[in-house]
Amino acid sequence: MSDRPVVILMTSNGVGMGHLSRQLTVALSGAHRFDAVVFSLSRALPRVIAATASGELPGAAERGIRFEYAPSWESGWPPTGWRAPIRRRYRSYRWAPYLRDRIRALAVETGAQALVFDGVAPYPGLLAAREHLPSLRFGWVRRGLWRPEAPASRLDLSRYFDLTIEPGDVARAWDHGPTRDRTDVERLEGAVSLTNVLEPLPRAQARAKLGLPTDRPVLLLTPGSGALASVDATGAEVLDAIRRSHPEWLVAVTRQSIAQHSIGGDTGRVVVLEDVFPLVRYLTAFDAAVGVGGYNGVHELLSTQIPTLLIPSLHHATDDQPARTEGARERGVALTVQHSIAASIDRLLDPGVQDELRAAMAALEPADAGREIADRVTALALGGTPASTWPDASPRRPLLDLRTRARVGTSTALRWTHEPDRAMLADARPVEHVLAGSSPHYAEVRRRIATWLYRTR
Repeated sequence: MSDRPVVILMTSNGVGMGHLSRQLTVALSGAHRFDAVVFSLSRALPRVIAATASGELPGAAERGIRFEYAPSWESGWPPTGWRAPIRRRYRSYRWAPYLRDRIRALAVETGAQALVFDGVAPYPGLLAAREHLPSLRFGWVRRGLWRPEAPASRLDLSRYFDLTIEPGDVARAWDHGPTRDRTDVERLEGAVSLTNVLEPLPRAQARAKLGLPTDRPVLLLTPGSGALASVDATGAEVLDAIRRSHPEWLVAVTRQSIAQHSIGGDTGRVVVLEDVFPLVRYLTAFDAAVGVGGYNGVHELLSTQIPTLLIPSLHHATDDQPARTEGARERGVALTVQHSIAASIDRLLDPGVQDELRAAMAALEPADAGREIADRVTALALGGTPASTWPDASPRRPLLDLRTRARVGTSTALRWTHEPDRAMLADARPVEHVLAGSSPHYAEVRRRIATWLYRTR
């Protein structure tokens, strides 16, 4: 055991890996000041765990970062039969007390002194856990640039936290939503990006590992997860423009483990990069990029000084991607679609335009907020005291039992594991992930907590 304070870095489920990437940046930035436990609701967590074990995420294993997954209210395993449509309507059924007790048990087991949440809106279960953990310190890291119509009442939940931080954004001056004039938040100048803590591979090595040729230019296409709306049509336009006017260029398309797009398949012209993580280590392989307007992707590409065309997603409830991409365009650090995708691709691949973009990106503020957040998280944790009281309430069987049937011996029996993988989380059998190396008492408490959601007997 080290003498460093333990911090639980919690993330929401999200539609991509943004929340996870930011918390990993903080964990790697503060590894010599606090011990991190990443507690995530994202189904992408097994990919991060695998990257830690394989060394693809340098420093994570050496610095002892630990991980635990919890199903979100959206991605939990629903029951079948007559219970299914009711649970689909009441998706958060009993999930708030389940999450509350998961957090409480993890805090006691790890001896955590602080919990820091990265997400759009703190869950009721998280806020309830805070009431039961008065000795811990709680922080909230949330990006700015919310859409003007986003519910501002969510931002008022900062009153439950000891510290609220808004990392920098390339387009902060273009924030016209409810986050713009908040006074209950500490704003940082730089953005949070893994590019600040992970060394990029040399260009030749990056191309070799990705299976890319060395004798032709390569454009990176990062369409996002596609979870909120189909990106296939936009991707097809990009590929068609390259095929017709710039046939010497090869296109490399990213597809995350949680992606839902189907871009690719043009052998010889398109290479699909399946589940490459962390992508920031391989960005040296690319000569230009086309990406969406998400926080992490924008700041990764710009801080690596890759000439980029940004095409924002319009379907996010809170993230104002059009504002972020417009701000990047007006600052001269990226292109956006002005007339057509084809015309924009022509501009992007013009050597003179690329030189102008690189010069503008070189003058950007560094994406070093991960280190600043780590400093503040360390100070936050040093002001907290570990909890010692386990959650002791036994969940009662509800009058109308809508829990998922997960009895031993059935096809949907609850599966317990210390090593979740992608296939497990996509399976019909619900999964309870238990922190590796945890105590027998923790496992016992967790079995009781699971009965909030599952009928195990």
